[in-house]
Amino acid sequence: MYIDMDAYFASVEQASRPYLRGRPIAVVGGGKRAVVVTSSYEAKRLGVKTGMTRGEAARKLPSIVFVTGRNDKYVDTCVRIHEILLRYTPEVEICSIDEFFADLTGSLLLFPSPADVAMTVKREIGERFGITCSVGIGPNKLIAKIAGESGKPDGLVVVGKEETERFMEDLPVESIPGIGKKMGTALKALGITVCRELRAFPVSVLRRRFGIWGDYLSIMARGMDPFRARDPGELPKSIGHSMTFEKDIGDRMMIRARLLELSGMVARRLRKERVVAKGFSLTWRYPDFTTFTKRITLPFYTPGGRIIYETVTGLLDSVRLKDAVRLLGVSAFNVRRSTASPPLIEGFDREERLWKAVDDVNDAFGEHSLYPATTLLCARRHWVISPAYRPGKPYPYRR
Repeated sequence: MYIDMDAYFASVEQASRPYLRGRPIAVVGGGKRAVVVTSSYEAKRLGVKTGMTRGEAARKLPSIVFVTGRNDKYVDTCVRIHEILLRYTPEVEICSIDEFFADLTGSLLLFPSPADVAMTVKREIGERFGITCSVGIGPNKLIAKIAGESGKPDGLVVVGKEETERFMEDLPVESIPGIGKKMGTALKALGITVCRELRAFPVSVLRRRFGIWGDYLSIMARGMDPFRARDPGELPKSIGHSMTFEKDIGDRMMIRARLLELSGMVARRLRKERVVAKGFSLTWRYPDFTTFTKRITLPFYTPGGRIIYETVTGLLDSVRLKDAVRLLGVSAFNVRRSTASPPLIEGFDREERLWKAVDDVNDAFGEHSLYPATTLLCARRHWVISPAYRPGKPYPYRR
């Protein structure tokens, strides 16, 4: 069973603030350059899309109401929805802050049918939180997700195992998760627009054109899920943070201060995940939106914010910026599980113990309660968490 909250952030705001109900709203971060994270269905219908700047959204819909996101409210609601689902099955996967998969296979004898569970869950979420969700039920995660997406908003679509082929037959190929605009255009160039055509197309040709994804496409067009379930302990492929500034930054000292802040955020997430990395990248964007990224792989693994900072500032020093920047980003890749052991020489873990103490303070009193003094050069910003965030992982907000 796939459960997807409808316009989640916006719906939570409308449910908790009655004067916003029925009005076109957009949830944004702080600052004039903040982008739309989520918009209500009233705004979506009038052309406001996720990723638009405040200015673009206001020009598209002058009557739109901008609401600054409240991360703690969204996370709390997500955790409570998770608790509801756990009453029906222990096999619940949190895909993101507004998406869940629940495997009902082992619970079918306890309830009349999966559809009854879905209706009960939808009703309870609506009564407790005042928001709606779309639910898809299928023989595997792929079909359940496609079914749930096809019923938005506030829908319930059930696809039985014997109905899978007929359900998939006339669906546009873009309905398959992972097929975006670019791949959809490439498939259309091959004369493939619906799943029936993709299923009949020679796999060898798809493989030559798309590599291993060609095999996946052929399998998914048949309604089969080629991907294993996500292991809760699975390592992230990369960990990164970026920030868009209210005013373009050209001063190198200010850029370095921002990189120190970003490096600290990446390092904190590495520590929380109990992983280390040896690949790091620096991304910058100019006012004309041209974007560049430089990467480097170190000969050793580290979770240290100081080393990350020195690495990305080294990347910065290797380029000559042609203009001020509107965005900076720092990412860590080539990640593995940390195998830290007690130091052989007393005092060699001083920095590690220091950052553990900093993490403990920020966990107790809110993100950025304690931070390097150099970052005082940077104005504190209001952050809105990504919809891809999963509870249990750190996210940037202040209580």
